[in-house]
Amino acid sequence: MRWYRLRVWLGVLFSGVTVGVVGCASPSAGVSPVTEVAKPAAMQLPSPDVWGGEARCDKGSCRWIGVEHERNQVVLYRIDGRRATLLDKAPVGYHPDSARWINERLVVAAVEATQSLDIFAVGDDGKLRSIDQIPVGFAPRDVWVWPASGGGWLLLATPYRGKQVTWAHWREGEAAKTVSQTWCDTPWHVFRTTHPKGGQAGLTTACRRDRRVVWLPQPSSWQAVPDIQPRVAQVFDDVPRRVQASPSGRYWYVALELGGRVARYDTVRDIWQWMPFPEVGAVGIAALTDDTVAWGENQRVLIVSYDEEGKIRAERSIKTSGFPSGLQWIDLDGDGAEDLIVMNSSGPAVDIFWGPLLP
Repeated sequence: MRWYRLRVWLGVLFSGVTVGVVGCASPSAGVSPVTEVAKPAAMQLPSPDVWGGEARCDKGSCRWIGVEHERNQVVLYRIDGRRATLLDKAPVGYHPDSARWINERLVVAAVEATQSLDIFAVGDDGKLRSIDQIPVGFAPRDVWVWPASGGGWLLLATPYRGKQVTWAHWREGEAAKTVSQTWCDTPWHVFRTTHPKGGQAGLTTACRRDRRVVWLPQPSSWQAVPDIQPRVAQVFDDVPRRVQASPSGRYWYVALELGGRVARYDTVRDIWQWMPFPEVGAVGIAALTDDTVAWGENQRVLIVSYDEEGKIRAERSIKTSGFPSGLQWIDLDGDGAEDLIVMNSSGPAVDIFWGPLLP
């Protein structure tokens, strides 16, 4: 874990929390010029070192759940328009790495030291109440959630380091059932998509130490979990940090570290394409449309629009308050334009940039 934490903290050390507008940064050498545009309006949530989190909007209201990695706590904010209110903080074991919504009143966090998925209920008053803890057998880096056929939920824990993942079938008020599998080396994050050949629902993940992207069918039920096995989609010279499908599933975008390029798979034409990128590489990724993607780089986000051949049509650079490893597009203020949440794994705050943010 030391190598990653050292890399995360390279660069500027931050102190204090600043709320305000974030401006534009200059492009790196070797990448097409960045279009100068008006600075986006922004808001910050004063939660430092957020390694993972997720926003959810229900019935006209939005909430964001996340983890403060160094403070060992889960945090919950309500977002009304362009105002944010801290609702609660709940302590967990040493170094929580991710948090997700299970449904509108339940959340789950992945916690390294306790090697567990910690589940909380969100009360009507916005307070977090611990209701369960599921052992997974390793320090989890991330967790994903899907409804299980027949009721309950499938929770998938992926490792900070190693080849083992753990599935849990969980129902509120019942002991979870778990099963572990061997996938590939260090599959930090997964993303739901469909396989281009046949349209089968599945999952894709980037295996950092194996330097490959794999795909596997999504299990149709808890009983089907042991039968699924990953299939290699591509092997890379550089380290793949994340893979994410575009909204329609047309492209799989891959964030690559340090190699001066990123990649995407065109599922219609069955070809891989390589796009230029600053040498420091991409650490975060969120596709807004099939051809427009936000990439987390070093203390900035690049929003890039590509043509069908993978050439850059337009590009926008937005300075962030830290190391932008987690990105999410979602309309938080209800104006019909997607806003961008930037979760900085090192830095003093979570950045929210109000849309539209097209380059």
